[in-house]
Amino acid sequence: MKKTLYRKVFSDIVSGYSLSEFGGNAIYIRHLSTHDQVNLEDIESSFYESAKDRGLPTEEEALKSLKADHLWTQEDEDFISRQSSYVENLIKGKSHLILKSQIDQQNKLIEEESEKLNIKTSEKDSLLGNTCEKYSKQRVNDHYIIESLFLDLEMKKKLFTENELDDVGYKSLHGLIEIHNKNFQMFSEDNIQNLILQDFYYPYMPFSEDSMQFYGIPVCNLTHNQLQLLIYTRVFKNITDRHDNIPEHIKKDPKALLDFAASSEKGKEMLHHDDDKGGASTIIGATKEDYEYMGVSSKGVSLHDAAEKKGGKLDMQDLMDLAGS
Repeated sequence: MKKTLYRKVFSDIVSGYSLSEFGGNAIYIRHLSTHDQVNLEDIESSFYESAKDRGLPTEEEALKSLKADHLWTQEDEDFISRQSSYVENLIKGKSHLILKSQIDQQNKLIEEESEKLNIKTSEKDSLLGNTCEKYSKQRVNDHYIIESLFLDLEMKKKLFTENELDDVGYKSLHGLIEIHNKNFQMFSEDNIQNLILQDFYYPYMPFSEDSMQFYGIPVCNLTHNQLQLLIYTRVFKNITDRHDNIPEHIKKDPKALLDFAASSEKGKEMLHHDDDKGGASTIIGATKEDYEYMGVSSKGVSLHDAAEKKGGKLDMQDLMDLAGS
């Protein structure tokens, strides 16, 4: 099932549209580009000003009212600010870790702390109610539907004009939103990363350096999905080109593969860096699983095997012996 999904994701990204059905008719969902995004941002700004002119409160005004009514405090606001910075620093800090055990622990901590942030942010969002920001985003979503749904493959006949959309009933509008959301979710970052690691996709990797070779389209005219696919293809191609010792169990796991690449590069740099006296560096606390994950070796001797013989860890002298120092 997953492989079928990834093949469809790839096919639709290359085509630049998705085929669906609404009201018994085939509809074409055009994938939007960066140019479309700029247009949507301009429209969102227009809706924001319109809502403000009609007296709808801004988020800042609604927040001030909540504080006056003691429904939201500065402490609550400070928590979101601190927690956001904390999660951001955790993510940045992971890039400096080397050992798999440390990376796994950091990933777990990021997940836990992100959940705390999401809960508090959702609480704030529910208390704020309708604001200029919410209204403008919702109207932009309606506009997005208009701009992306067509009745013909040439993308000339829209499913609805903006005036017609105002007359669409709730049930029909809800159905359109479901179609839009399902289509949007199909092209998630996770799905794009996973499809790149599928066997059927490998023959396309060498062409990822040139959008004209890959799509036959200049990079500035690519859809958002096409651009994401191209960028992540280059990332994973670089990893597979640079590492011939990737553990089998992570070869098709994007997140694990990205962590492996960062860990392996830093591990090799540390383990094979000679100091002024010709010695070798070591990694304090590294286990045999960590060495295996980094995929490092010295003079044909597997550090994993050497570590296993030494009870799971290697010290400075062990590494110097392996290096022939």
